[in-house]
Amino acid sequence: MPSYIIASDSWSACGRGNELHFSTTRFQTVKTAEQIDVPFFAMQDLPVDTSEKRILSSLSSVVGNAVKKAGLTAEQLANTAIILGSTSLDVSAVEAKPEQTIWLTNTDRLSGYLKQQFATSDLHLTINTACTAGTNAVILADQLLNQNKAQYVIVVGCEFYNPLTVEGFYSLDLQSSQGLRTFSESRSGLVLGEGVAALVMAKHTTSPSQLKLVGYGSGCDHYSLTMTQESGVHIQAIIEMALKKANLDAKQIDLIKVHGTATLNNDQAELNAFSQWLEHAPIFAFKPFTGHTLGACGVLELALMDYLHQQQLVIPRPEYLNTDAILRPFSDAKPLSSYQHILLNHCGFGGNNAALIIEVA
Repeated sequence: MPSYIIASDSWSACGRGNELHFSTTRFQTVKTAEQIDVPFFAMQDLPVDTSEKRILSSLSSVVGNAVKKAGLTAEQLANTAIILGSTSLDVSAVEAKPEQTIWLTNTDRLSGYLKQQFATSDLHLTINTACTAGTNAVILADQLLNQNKAQYVIVVGCEFYNPLTVEGFYSLDLQSSQGLRTFSESRSGLVLGEGVAALVMAKHTTSPSQLKLVGYGSGCDHYSLTMTQESGVHIQAIIEMALKKANLDAKQIDLIKVHGTATLNNDQAELNAFSQWLEHAPIFAFKPFTGHTLGACGVLELALMDYLHQQQLVIPRPEYLNTDAILRPFSDAKPLSSYQHILLNHCGFGGNNAALIIEVA
């Protein structure tokens, strides 16, 4: 049985709530330990810091807006599960304890906070599979709904500014100083970003224009400890899994949302994986506008897609695609309602790949 996204909300570099703007130049700079400026897509109108207050207040705001849009009553919330996907969770706000060799926070601390804040059921889980965390959270939500473990599921994706993450990607020489240019001949790496998004999912629809999740796949590529195989064979295998669940043929996919980190290996793997669709299915990416939001991106990009659909807006297109794209992603600008089946692909550090197939009403 399919599940539906009956409400969504987000906060990222694109803005918050229903006031979103897509621009590739909305990043600012943060400093590394060596005081080197690197680009960063911060949440709009929210000063960058590592405080716990910043984390909890933004989570409460976004989830609260999604719950309000869904119109969930107290009784319905009591039968609502929370699944949270993230990479670094609240590690930036964990206070160092000199008396301990290692100091940690509970991995379910944020989902537990939201459970208490919104009086949801006792079922709250955290997914931490690197950049596919949010996508896998959506998959788990669908499974919980179809197993009648919950009447509704609030799926949360979150990633917050974290100096450790910035330092890590900088040390790997993966960060661009110019911007994130997915599938561009002049791409020079990724730009990190942060964001919070929430989806309210259910087995029933409350409006004829709601997005429907019809298929998905997820699995780990053992080719490498860090990345997926550049030939794209594992990405293809995951997509085939999603197509089988959706009972669709590959030719029925008419739009592809790529992971699109603008790193050499990831872009190459995705291009190879999508070779059979390039003649008929346009390709687009959100990361040029949000930065790479790591574990949040699966939920955030789906929330942004829902926003475009509800507002009947055309899919945003970065200007650089007019001049130096490796391929031509769009023949013309169309709203999401012009497409029926959309494939959303995500690749995770450590070799986890995940894909969703959404049907547009």
